[in-house]
Amino acid sequence: CILNNFPQVYDVTPFLEEHPGGDEVLLLAVEKDATDDFNDVGHSDSAKEQMEKFYVGKVDTSTIPEQPNYKLPAQTTPPSGQSSGFVVKLLQFLLPLLILGAAFALQYYGKKK
Repeated sequence: CILNNFPQVYDVTPFLEEHPGGDEVLLLAVEKDATDDFNDVGHSDSAKEQMEKFYVGKVDTSTIPEQPNYKLPAQTTPPSGQSSGFVVKLLQFLLPLLILGAAFALQYYGKKK
């Protein structure tokens, strides 16, 4: 919940097994503002009162550093993008055949001696 620009923090870890909606619902709200999630469900007054025992404190959001905005570099394709894909597929097909052929040749020549 947010009050006066300071989000309220709750540790509901002890309540995970008891939560009527299951622990997964609570775990999906970890490390984020779950005010809307909580209010959308329409919790009873007793549920809101029960939250008080899990209250930890408030966070001054002005002290939280901004998340860096990373941008992925533009995709570049190698100059021979088409041919390298073809070579790989060709090797995936031919290499096992070459290994099989070598095995038969070794077996054949091994029996002759």
